[in-house]
Amino acid sequence: MRDFVRTHGGGVVATNSGTGCPESAWINLTAHEDGRLVFGTNERSRKYANLRADPRVSLVVVSGDGQEFQVEGRAAVLEGPAAQDAGELLESRHPGATGKDSTRLVAVRLHWARFVDVAADPPVREDLTL
Repeated sequence: MRDFVRTHGGGVVATNSGTGCPESAWINLTAHEDGRLVFGTNERSRKYANLRADPRVSLVVVSGDGQEFQVEGRAAVLEGPAAQDAGELLESRHPGATGKDSTRLVAVRLHWARFVDVAADPPVREDLTL
């Protein structure tokens, strides 16, 4: 999954708005060696406010060729050296992604994942143990 995320580089993250309605957004994304997913967000965004209030998130990363990962986890806003390391990792995949003062780095520790490949015959649907 780590290589899949690194190769495809983006996905949709859904956060909980607190009003009972999810909020989804496209994000630039990469993966840490330890499997955590990393993205940046503006501290004035709805996404940032939502995940500060409720760290549960879900993400979907697609290949465009029939493969996807659906994942769920807990997001943490990173500070200090952890944020610097995550920023360098994200910049290596998405130059300019962390160039704004209001960008905050987020890491997601996954607790559930599913791989789907509808291009395979028969189609594949596999839940992963994390």
